[in-house]
Amino acid sequence: MPKLPRSQEDREHIRENILDEALALISEHGFASFSMRKLASRLGMTATTIYNYYSNKDELYLMILTKGFDMLYRSFAEIYASDRDPSVKVRDMVRSYIDFGINKAHYYNIMFTSDAPKYRDYVGTDIEPVAFIEKQTALKLVDITSRALQDVISATQCMPPENSRYFVIKLWSTLHGIIALYNSRVLPEVDDNPEQVIEQVARDILKPVLAKKRQQ
Repeated sequence: MPKLPRSQEDREHIRENILDEALALISEHGFASFSMRKLASRLGMTATTIYNYYSNKDELYLMILTKGFDMLYRSFAEIYASDRDPSVKVRDMVRSYIDFGINKAHYYNIMFTSDAPKYRDYVGTDIEPVAFIEKQTALKLVDITSRALQDVISATQCMPPENSRYFVIKLWSTLHGIIALYNSRVLPEVDDNPEQVIEQVARDILKPVLAKKRQQ
């Protein structure tokens, strides 16, 4: 008797399971050594079965990135849509970023620290449309952070508006550095209270935008 076709719900469950195991595999061994054969062995299925859901390892990798960036963006969007004070929104976005970086380190490390392909590497290939979606999802994070910061600038004149994009990059790079030190277990080696250090770094980097008014 032929097998009944899987329901859409079943297919989505399998896709998510494949994605989760691919995330674990890339986190453990890196993208360079990741293969559909290794993933199939981990899942207890054939590589052919995986190809029914994802075209290749690059699509899986890009889908992981897209999912991670979307999770972080949704957290930022919820904060931005709230009725909180603009400066509080920026502060809460920073806290959300730190929380994501530490508590979803598997995603974070692949998104921001791994030496794996980026959008430009896929330009001109069959997988470029998937890579483009991943890039656009990532850029939404920068855009919503910039909008939140511009709201603060408008309300407090804490810095010239043209400096906002640079400040976002400075903020991002500083937070990324301290999270990378924490996730690599270097920070706990040099300080007994790493979480307190992270909190202090976050407060220091936010001082310019939490100031009541820019000095003339």
